[in-house]
Amino acid sequence: MKNFAALTVVMVITLAASGATVTDRNLKVQRWVKGLDLPTGMAFVDGGATALVLEKNTGKVQIVKGRSIVGSALDLPVANNSERGLLGIALAPDFVKSKSVYLYFTRSTSNVDSETAADNRIERYTWDGAKLVYSKRIIKLPATPGPNHDGGKMAFGPDGKLYVVVGELNRNERTSNHGESGQTNRIGAILRLNPSGTSVTSNPFYSARNIGTANAALNDIYAYGVRNSFGIGFDPVSGTLWDSENGAQKYDEINRVRPGFNSGWEKIIGPVSRNGGSTPDLVSLGGRAAYADPRFSWVTPVAPTDLEFFPSSKLGGQYANDMFVGTVHGGNILHFDLSPSRKTLSLTGPLADGVADNTADSLFAEQAAIRFGSGFGIVSDLLTGPGGMYVVSLDGSIFRISANATATMAGLMQAQSLSIADFGELSSSLSLRAEGSRAVPEVGSGAVIILAAFLGMKRSPGGMAGARRGRLCRSVL
Repeated sequence: MKNFAALTVVMVITLAASGATVTDRNLKVQRWVKGLDLPTGMAFVDGGATALVLEKNTGKVQIVKGRSIVGSALDLPVANNSERGLLGIALAPDFVKSKSVYLYFTRSTSNVDSETAADNRIERYTWDGAKLVYSKRIIKLPATPGPNHDGGKMAFGPDGKLYVVVGELNRNERTSNHGESGQTNRIGAILRLNPSGTSVTSNPFYSARNIGTANAALNDIYAYGVRNSFGIGFDPVSGTLWDSENGAQKYDEINRVRPGFNSGWEKIIGPVSRNGGSTPDLVSLGGRAAYADPRFSWVTPVAPTDLEFFPSSKLGGQYANDMFVGTVHGGNILHFDLSPSRKTLSLTGPLADGVADNTADSLFAEQAAIRFGSGFGIVSDLLTGPGGMYVVSLDGSIFRISANATATMAGLMQAQSLSIADFGELSSSLSLRAEGSRAVPEVGSGAVIILAAFLGMKRSPGGMAGARRGRLCRSVL
C-alpha cells in the first residue's frame, strides 16, 4: 500500500496597490513597472530580459530592466496633440539576427516635440543592446487633418509581411466609402507592406498600372472602411488577421479581416441586422473588395483598444490561443474563445447574436461571461511575455498577469505518487522562478509563502535522508 504526502500550505497574500483585478482566482496581477509617461506599446528584447516601452507624448523609447526604467533607447521629435505621438512598435520576424525594430509615430514639423504634424511614418531601427540606431524610413503616411484617428498598431504576419492600421484622420475619402471624393490615400485602412516598405504584389488591389499614379496607395491596401483602430493581431492557429475598431456614437467592433475586406465605415457600422437589414452601397476598390459583418459589436461604445491572441498555456490551458481585447472605459480586458473553425467567436447566452446590448449606464451589460479583468486604467497594449500576459496602461503602469504559485503547485502535484525527489525539484523550481534566486516579495504583488510539511513520506528502497523528511519552500512569483 502506498503512503502519500500530506501537504500543509500557509499563504500570506499582500494585495496589489492598484485596483487591477482578474476574475480567475488561479491568476494574480502585479504592477510590473510604474512611472511611465503615457505608454502606448511595448516589446521584449534580449530574450525577454529587456523591454522597450513607447511613450506617446515624449517620443521616447524607454528601456526597462529588472522592473525599473534604466534609460532611453531613443527620443523622437513627435507631434503629440490628441491621438498623435509615438504609437506603435513591432519586431522584425528575424529580430534575433537582424535586431530590427519598427516604430510608427507622428513626426513633428520641428526637431522638438510639438502639436504640429509633418506626417505619420514608419521607420526601422537597429537595437544594439543600449540604443535604437536609425536604419531606414519604411513609409510616410498622411497625418492631417486629424489630429485623432491616427491608428498606429503594427504586426508582422505569419507571411513575414508588415501589417499596419491607419485611421481615417477625419477625411472623407474612398477608403471611408465616400465615392464622391475621388481620392484614395493610405488612410482608413490596414496596409500590408514588405519589410523594406515596398508594395506586396499579392495584395488584393495591387496593379503595376497604379505605380506612379493617383491610385498608387491601392497597391498597399489590404483592407479598408476602418474609422480607427488600436488593435490588430493574428490568430496563431489559423494565421488570420483580426482587428478591433472604434465606432462613433454606437457600434464598436471586432472583425475578422480577410484580403479585400471592407469594414463599412462610414456607410455602415455594426451588423447589417441592426442597420435595416440591407447593406448600403459601398465603394469597391477592386474585384476582391468584400463587406462582412463584425464578429462582435457593442451597441454603446466601450472604446476597445489592443487585441492580442495569447499563444501560451502559461495562464492555464483554457486560455491558450484565445483572444483578449482591452478597453478604455473601465480598464477592462475581455476574453473571447474562438469557434472550432476559428472563423467566428464562441458566444452564448445574451451574446449569441454577436452584439452586446449595453447602455451608457451599464457599459458592460451582458458581458460577465467574457470579462477577464478590470481596473487596468486605459489599456493601450496587451502582449505575451516572460511569465504571463503584460498589460500596458496609458495611466503610466505596466501590469503582469500570471499564475498563482498555489495553482502551479496544485497542478504539478495532481499525480498522487509525487516523490520526495519530485517535490525537491518542484521546490527549487518555484523558489528560482523567473524573478531570480532571491525570493524577495515584489512591491505591490501577491507574496505567497508556502510551508510544506510531509507526513508519511514514501520511502525509496535505499531509504531517505533525514534532512529530506521536511522541506521549506518559499516562493515569490
